[in-house]
Amino acid sequence: MGCIYATLTLVTFKIIGRYKPDSWFDRVSKKKLRLWFLSGLIISVGLFIFMFTYFGDHGLGDSARVPVGHFRVVHQINASDAYLQNSDGNQLGITRFTFDAENLYAETQRDFNGEAGDYVIWDLKSDKWTFFKTKDDYIKVAKQNNYPLPDKFEEFWELYRRHWSGWRFWVLP
Repeated sequence: MGCIYATLTLVTFKIIGRYKPDSWFDRVSKKKLRLWFLSGLIISVGLFIFMFTYFGDHGLGDSARVPVGHFRVVHQINASDAYLQNSDGNQLGITRFTFDAENLYAETQRDFNGEAGDYVIWDLKSDKWTFFKTKDDYIKVAKQNNYPLPDKFEEFWELYRRHWSGWRFWVLP
């Protein structure tokens, strides 16, 4: 990506330099290779650093991540197992989920979580999980509190594609 952005930088500087002779852009654009290399280096280092921030980390290798707010993320590994991890390091497998500014609502993986419950609400601010044993228990609370119903939950990859598309796609390394 850095090479593409460096080429765009070089072209932009050349265009500005053509319309404003004797400007800084004109002087810098005369040394094309140096401008291309330095801008590519700076952009690549910037993108590399950005990749390890909460806003730019989309996962490495066989893992993927979707930020959901309050510096919390939903992880997925091996392109199949999505899970939550709280600040204590506890993990909770989920199948489908949705979220808003304050909470994440998910259907859990029964075989991964044992008897914790079939549905969970993760309060993103306080990092607390609230479990519901059955779908009916969750729906009852969801209707009372205007939470999303399970038919609005989505698979991990749907939310991943939606989050990391658009402008974010262009800053992925």
